Amino acid sequence: MFSLFGRKAVAATTSTPTTPPEDDRLPFNLLVIDSDKHNWKEIFLNKRTPDGRRYLIVTCLWENMTVTCDSGSNPVVNIRSATGGGSQFIPDMVLVRKLVRGLRDDEDYSNALFGLMYSNIPAVNSLESVYRALERPLVYAELAKIRDRLGAKVFPLIPQSYYSHPRGMMFTPELPLVVKVGYAQAGYGKMKFTSQSDLTDFRGCLELHKDYVTAEPFIEGRLYDLRIQKIGTHLRVYKRINPNWKGNVGSSILEEIPVTDQYRLWAEECGKLFGGMDILTVDAIRTPDGKEFILEINDCASGLAPVNEHEDMEHIAEVITNKLLGLCFPCPNATCADSPKPPPTTTATTPTSSS
Repeated sequence: MFSLFGRKAVAATTSTPTTPPEDDRLPFNLLVIDSDKHNWKEIFLNKRTPDGRRYLIVTCLWENMTVTCDSGSNPVVNIRSATGGGSQFIPDMVLVRKLVRGLRDDEDYSNALFGLMYSNIPAVNSLESVYRALERPLVYAELAKIRDRLGAKVFPLIPQSYYSHPRGMMFTPELPLVVKVGYAQAGYGKMKFTSQSDLTDFRGCLELHKDYVTAEPFIEGRLYDLRIQKIGTHLRVYKRINPNWKGNVGSSILEEIPVTDQYRLWAEECGKLFGGMDILTVDAIRTPDGKEFILEINDCASGLAPVNEHEDMEHIAEVITNKLLGLCFPCPNATCADSPKPPPTTTATTPTSSS
C-alpha cells in the first residue's frame, strides 16, 4: 500500500531542500513534471503540509525520467540531467504540468505514467484522469454525457463525428469542416476543408497512417475564442482574438473577462470527469449572434496566461495542500492510517484562497 506520510524507501539523495530543516521529520517529496522555467521551489518555499512538514520539490520532464516501483512502496524516479548525469527521487505526490505524449512515436512517455499509476501515488490531476485525457474520443464521449444530461442549450458541445480508419470517411458532416487527426494538441494535426475534392485527397494521405480521425463543423464568423480556466475552486475566463482560425496559433490578443454563471457551470461540470479534475481549461468560441460552442477541454497540462502565471501557480499550490487535507483528514474526527495526528491549530498552516 502506498504510504503518503511514511515512505518505505529511502529519502531522495540528490535534491537540495527548499528551506533549512526545522525538525527531524522527512520532508514531503513533491515531483513536478514541468520545465525548469517555472520556479516551483519558490512557490512552495514557505508552505507546509497539513501536518506541518516542508515541501521538497524536484522538477523534471517526462522525457528525462524513468520509473521503477515495487508493489507496496513508493515509486523511484530516475532523472537524467542535461549534462548526462543522473539522480533518483522518491516522491510522495506528483504534480503533472506537461503532456505525456508529443507528436512523434518516440515522444510517447506513457510507460512512465503507467509506473506512477502502478504505485497508486496521489497526483494533481489524478493519474487516471491524465491517462484517460490522452485520447480525444474518450474526452468527447464524457462531454457528450454532460450535454445529454443538461441539454444542448445549457452545455452547447459542438457536434462531432468519429472514424476509426480514414477509409470510413465516405460520408462526413456538411462542409466546411475541421478534421483532427489522432490525439495531437496545440493546433497540430488539424485542418479546415471547404471542398470535397480536397478532403478526398487528404483522406488518401491519411491511409499511410494508423490514426483515428474526428470531424466537426467549422463555425464561420467567429467573434472570439473563450478559455475557461479552473484551478481548484478558482476560475478565470479569457477572451482571445486571433486572425488565424486556429485560435491558439500565432499572436493573440488576450483579455480576462468576468466569470458568468454559465461559464462556472461548464468548468464545474467538466471538473467532475474521470473521478475529478482539479486543473482544466474549457475551450469554446462565440459568434456575433451570441451563440457559443464548446470545442474541447484540456487537462492539467494547460498553459497559464503570462500576466497571471505567478498567481495561478499559487492557486495550484493551494490545490496540492487541499488535496493532502482530503487524503489525510477527510473529516474532522478521522485521520489517515499512515499519518500522524493533525497538528494543533496554533501551528498548522491553513491554506487561504486568493480568488
